[in-house]
Parts: sequence; C-alpha cells; structure tokens
Amino acid sequence: MTKSADQEHASPSSSFLAYVFEGPAQVAIRTRTNDQPRYVDTRLPVWTWYDGGVALKIDWASLDLAPELNEIAKGFMAYALEKYAPQTAFMFVRSLVYLASTALARHFPWDYQDLIIELNGFKKSRQHLIGFRRLYRWAVDRGIKGFDSGIYLKIKDVKSDRVDPYARIFLSQSGLELDEEIRLLKRIERKASSSDWVDAQFNVMLHLGFELGPRSIQFHSLDITDFECIESADHEKYYTLWLPMAKKVGQRRPERRPRKITTRLGEKILQHVSEIQRRFGSDCEPLFVSPRGRRLSVSEIGLGLKHELLEAGIEKPNQVTMLLRHHLGQGLADQGTPADMIAELLGHNSTVAARAYVTATPNIARIKEKALGKSPSYQHIMRSLLTGKVVQRRDAIPERAIRGVIDTQYIGDIGACALPVHTHCPYNPVYACYTCKKFHPFADGRHEQVKEALQREAQRFIDMAEQAGDLIHNRPLAQHQATILAVSATIERCRQHSEDAADDAV
Repeated sequence: MTKSADQEHASPSSSFLAYVFEGPAQVAIRTRTNDQPRYVDTRLPVWTWYDGGVALKIDWASLDLAPELNEIAKGFMAYALEKYAPQTAFMFVRSLVYLASTALARHFPWDYQDLIIELNGFKKSRQHLIGFRRLYRWAVDRGIKGFDSGIYLKIKDVKSDRVDPYARIFLSQSGLELDEEIRLLKRIERKASSSDWVDAQFNVMLHLGFELGPRSIQFHSLDITDFECIESADHEKYYTLWLPMAKKVGQRRPERRPRKITTRLGEKILQHVSEIQRRFGSDCEPLFVSPRGRRLSVSEIGLGLKHELLEAGIEKPNQVTMLLRHHLGQGLADQGTPADMIAELLGHNSTVAARAYVTATPNIARIKEKALGKSPSYQHIMRSLLTGKVVQRRDAIPERAIRGVIDTQYIGDIGACALPVHTHCPYNPVYACYTCKKFHPFADGRHEQVKEALQREAQRFIDMAEQAGDLIHNRPLAQHQATILAVSATIERCRQHSEDAADDAV
C-alpha cells in the first residue's frame, strides 16, 4: 500500500529514505449498513467517512505536521480505516490531533529525550496514548526509518494516568429506581396516536431499549429484515430481532445475534414496519427512519429517546440508551445471572464490563431498603425482628460497646450489647449484631462503614461463586445480603431517631 521515496536528505539528523504515502486512491472501510459510503477517497485534502449517520473527518492541512510525519500519518490512517471500526479509526484521528499540538509535530525524526518528555502529555488521555502506541508499532512493523523497536517497548510500558474505562462502570452504577421504572412502564404502555407515526416509532424504540438495552449505534444499524415473525401451526406468533453486535477485528460487517422479544413489542414492530413501508415503499431498508425516510442517525436516536425519558419523568444528564442498558444489566445481576450470560445478552466481547453489574449486586439491599424503608409496616417489622432500641453513645457502658473485624478492617463504635458484661456471645460480633434483639445501635454509630465493609466482603463471595458456577444457590452470599439489608434498615432507623430527637428539642 505504501513505499519509500528514492531521495535521501543531506543532513545527518535525517539521513534516511523519506516515507511517502502512495496507497490506493480509495480505501475500503467497514460499514455497518448498506446505505452509507464504503470507501474513503485518499486523494482529497480532507478524508471523510461515516458511522451512525455522522460524518467523521481528518483535515490534513489543519494538522500542520512535518512533511515526512504527515505522509506517515496518512499511511497509518489508511491502514486503520481498513482494519478497524470507523469509530476506532476516528479515535486515532484524535490522537493525531493531539500529536499535532506537541513539539514532535514540527520535526522528524524524533529525538529520544523529546519523545520521552512528550509521552507525559499522552499519558493524560488513554485514547491519545493508545493511538500513538498503535502508530509507532505500525511504523516499526513496516521498518520505517525513524522508528525503533526498543523505543516502542518503552512506549508500550507507559501507563495512562486516567482511570481505566471500565472502572467508571464499577465506581458509578446507574439505573432506574423503582418509582422511575413504574413511570417508564406507563410511558411504554401508553397508546400512541395512530396519526403520529414518529411518536409511535419512538415508543417502539423505548420499549426495545427497556427489553434488550441496545446501544444507539445498534438502533441505527437495525434493518427491517432483522425483524422476524414466525407463526406456529396453532396460529401462535413468535417474534425475534437479529440485533447487530459490536464489530470484532477481522469482521467486515457486524455479527447479528437473535434476541427473543415479547409479544407486545413484536406486535408494535410489526405495525411499525407496515406503516413505514406504506409511507416509503417496500424497498425501505432501515427499521427506524426520519420523516423523509432516511435512516435515523445516532444523534437523532439519542434526542428522541431522551425526550421519551423526560416525558416519563426520568431526567438523568448524559444518559439515554446507556441508562436503559445499565438498568437491564443490573436487573439481570440482581437476579443472580452470571457475568458470562450478562455479557452474551448485552453483546459484550468479554465479561469485564458485565462483571460491573455482578459487583454491584450487594446494592440489592440498598434498592430494597429504598423501596420499603418508608413503609410503616416495613419499619414495624424491622423494629420487631432485628435490633433493640436505638441509643446514644454517651449513655452506653464502655464495656458493652461492640467491636469486631469485617473484611480485615477493625470496626467499633456501632452500638452496645445488652448481654451481661462478662457473658460470652456465641455469635460473631458485628456480623450477627444487626439481626439480634440484644444489639442497641448507636444513633451516630459507624453503620455506613459496616455496610461498605460487608459489601466488599460479599464481592469476594461473588467472585468465588461465579468461578464455581454457583452464584444463585450460595448461602454465605445470601447471608451477607440479608445482613446488608439489616444494616440499611438500621441506618434508616437511626436517621429517623435523630430527626425525631431534633423535633422534640424544638
């Protein structure tokens, strides 16, 4: 695809054959749909390609790279467009844009010390670092002068300063609360106006997002032919959607996997298909289209679904399809679904992201507590079945204070035990206290610390149970979740106790 020029620069610092990009006039890219351009014209000063109905570009003149480096970058981008998904290639564009802002952009070949200094800037962005690393490796593999395999190994060892992308999932779980889910279901089940097919279309998309949790790009890539209706001999209808998955390296087109959908959603899609074919003809390919019959872009899909969520009374900034996706994944995990099955249902290529939902399964205690915590009946049950009365720390005898270790962490100042001072309790302190009538929690005790430690320890049980394939029937995990629920209830009781005491003081 590329070769070297026959000239050699005179200066000692650049005494090598200058690389010149002489690739094909048109580079074939990996398209998701049949109605988007399949080639990038490399003869133009601005290379343009499309993904999700959005134009992606690289303007070579605006990069202002050194001439030799500009040719190398063109060769690398031609390779990336042919090998990687369109969005991945555009990630490399962002890396080149950052490269153009550094001192490395003005001269080539690079001085080793200058390169090491500039790497500190690349470390601030994981995407920039990955893009530069791929560029350097590509050049080394092709024997381009000015790139050294030893230096590449040093670049490879450089770690990004930014948090790993999956860490965001682990650290910040998002989903729908119980009342939000109820409002969403009401919005889904409402009867859309028969005269407003655009409104009906987004109702279908909202329903589909709730059932299967596809990304915006998956909504965009769906064709009418991906919808399948089978009628049995006894006239029962079954509906399947062949959902496009994320493309893997080496695949020219995304894989499609069958997903069963409910009868109600299937009937909605069947009616929707009939309407758009009536409006735009039987040769209309996309499943979701604009009023002009053009395939909806990912941005249009995001805006439409955001409007639907707002109409349902759900307002969470910057979360649309991923909110529904996280809600589905978390719901599966809370029911004991293993990470590999969650990954399959959500179309992940690994279980790393899916494990985030399994990690958060102790949150089921928080969910139950929020759903039931304000119920008088629930509060009565908690008072009668769990702990003794809430007390003030200053009123407790120091010898009766409870201390213990959870998750290798020493925890005290949580409450007092009503057993005689020198009586030996047969149960494990702290673990058993929150379900014991002899335990009197301190109103200002460190109960949140106990809850967090229990959740971390429960996660280790989850990891071991997942490896053993026994996540559902796991008594230690179930006991931890019951204890976490009891701690959550105690936290709520202590909060109410403090509020009541403040009201009495007034």
